[in-house]
Amino acid sequence: MDDRLTVDLDGLEEFANQLDGIRTTMSDAHHWMRESDDDLGGNDVAGAIDKFESHWSDGRSQVDKNCERLVKLTRQAVDNLRKTDEELAKQLREKDG
Repeated sequence: MDDRLTVDLDGLEEFANQLDGIRTTMSDAHHWMRESDDDLGGNDVAGAIDKFESHWSDGRSQVDKNCERLVKLTRQAVDNLRKTDEELAKQLREKDG
């Protein structure tokens, strides 16, 4: 059966869930940085963290958008593949039945 396409739909779904979790963690990172900067050292460290976070937020926004799109597309692909598989199975049952 080398001519058949196989896709690990549960694995793909788990990938989407994990990526969504990464998105959440990344978007919450600025809160952690703001809350912890005083605990990590003096004003120089706090200033460096603020500077990093402000620059990183620009890139993080784009990464977040890309991840969000990928999560959405992955979930749509899983749904579409499952529906197609169900439709094909139904057609085979009707043909054989």
